[in-house]
Amino acid sequence: MRKLLILLAAAALVVAFTLPAAAEVSFYGDARMNTGWTSFDADTPGTDTVDNVRWAEDVGNSRFGANFKDGAVGGNVELRAQGGAQMRHWYGWWDFGGGKLIVGQTWTPTFAPVACACYEGGLTAGYGDVIGSLRSPQVAVHMGSLQIATVAPNQANKGFGTSTGMLPKIEASYSLKAGPAAIKLYGGYISTEEATLVAPTVSRDYTSYLFGANVRMAFGAAGLNFNVYTAKNPVEYGIAADRSQAATLSATDVNEVDEMGFIVDFSYKISPTMSLYVGFGQAQDELDVPGTSEGTHTIFYAGLPITLAKNVTITPEIGQMSDELDVGAPVTAEPSTMYYGAYWRIAF
Repeated sequence: MRKLLILLAAAALVVAFTLPAAAEVSFYGDARMNTGWTSFDADTPGTDTVDNVRWAEDVGNSRFGANFKDGAVGGNVELRAQGGAQMRHWYGWWDFGGGKLIVGQTWTPTFAPVACACYEGGLTAGYGDVIGSLRSPQVAVHMGSLQIATVAPNQANKGFGTSTGMLPKIEASYSLKAGPAAIKLYGGYISTEEATLVAPTVSRDYTSYLFGANVRMAFGAAGLNFNVYTAKNPVEYGIAADRSQAATLSATDVNEVDEMGFIVDFSYKISPTMSLYVGFGQAQDELDVPGTSEGTHTIFYAGLPITLAKNVTITPEIGQMSDELDVGAPVTAEPSTMYYGAYWRIAF
């Protein structure tokens, strides 16, 4: 893998030196590490708490990339350090005067997180924060504060069968200012047909959506961010939150999932090199079946980012996540995970 990265870097340098003189090329990198402990408590009699040491590169967020620009045309290529899907961003853009045409994989309009939590690259998705469709293949138009995109549908077999006849997701966002508040409104919609995997084959049409808003406010050294959203069939929509319940198929209908969530994040700049943040988030999802299956997912966290030098930071952080599933009977177990450690980052 490291040989591959060296080869890619060398190829990028060769391309940079052979591009026309008018083209602008810049390279960047980011190395990140998770160090700490996680403690999982199943909250069931006879089950011991499981402790694990975390000491590993954050392969999802460490990256190497290049930006290109030649007049009204440009692009960005960004690769992971190692492991998993290698491509983070790979897109081109064209400035047509009234806006930009975006073609390729990059952030979608529904990418709208507000939490400062950073351990494990951020654990708040699924606990009230929203990263939407994240980085997805798309054809988009950005016109000032307005973003509109047709996004690749969620092809994973997560619901109850095989997706067929799918149209792309339609997503949009609009950003505005209101006094000290920066507001982002976002939403997306998709209609899907799915079929069961076993005979007799049964297909059903259903829709999925996501709508929400986040607000960021600054008052001198203090900051307050919050997000609120609602979603229908969030797993099938493709929200990057694997804690949500999936829709199910009955003999005559689709049992759908309704979800709502929020998160509040407060920060304070103690000094030029040190800050503090604390946050709380919660998401609730309900499966539409007799007996009502309702999940509640909650997170508390606090961190202390410390700047050691320009582009060098270490962030001690502590947090707790709990996941409760109520299927119409008294809750007898509420599994939770406690984490505490530090997140290291050097950008170059």
